[in-house]
Formats: sequence, C-alpha cells, structure tokens
Amino acid sequence: MWKFELVQLEKSQPAERKRGENWYRYTIANRITEITGTRRGSRAEVLSFVNSSLQRLNNRHKTTSFTMR
Repeated sequence: MWKFELVQLEKSQPAERKRGENWYRYTIANRITEITGTRRGSRAEVLSFVNSSLQRLNNRHKTTSFTMR
C-alpha cells in the first residue's frame, strides 16, 4: 500500500471566482497519485481538513481492491 501524505501546504491567493482571505493551497500524494486543492480558513482549520481527507483516502485505499481486466 502506498500511503497518502501531505506534501505541501502554503498560503495562496483565492481560488478562481472565490472571495475572502486566508486561502491555502495543499498537495497530498502517494507514489502514483498527486492531488492539489485550495481551502479557505486558518492554517489549523485547513490542516484539520487535510488530515481528515488523508485518513479517508488511506482507509479507502486499504479496503479497495483493484483488478486488471
């Protein structure tokens, strides 16, 4: 299993068509997949969101089996 991990978290500009302050850009990845997103909130709120997402992704990856056709 290739566990997803937080690769990068940095302050960023608002996402396109979004308003407000305190935007962060995050990248999570494993050996074969990279996911980049943006989220509004304090650094602690965004880290909480990312950690929750990592937990869900890693749990789903553990329980999902892939087969070749």
